[in-house]
Amino acid sequence: MRILADENIVPAHVSALESAGYDVRRVGDVLEKGAGDAAVLNAASQENRVVLTYDKKDFSDTAGHPGVLLASETMAPRKLRNAVERVEQAYPELEDVVEYLSDWT
Repeated sequence: MRILADENIVPAHVSALESAGYDVRRVGDVLEKGAGDAAVLNAASQENRVVLTYDKKDFSDTAGHPGVLLASETMAPRKLRNAVERVEQAYPELEDVVEYLSDWT
């Protein structure tokens, strides 16, 4: 799974996913700081990456994207990684899917 980590994702969560072999890019690597949600979803679509974010308010009701994983800042990095692995196993494709990782721990 290729992941685009929203700018608010803590480094420990990114490291946990990278250590498990996930291809993770940060929003700051592809967009300017403060880029809007539409730009984030567009960048994810262009790079065929699932968005990882804590922003439930703005990303929970979206469509036309390669997938959104909603996490919590308080999740232990290991639990986040395990939840992502479970989601990946459950879905052959995440297009237009929005998943709350807390439901997978």
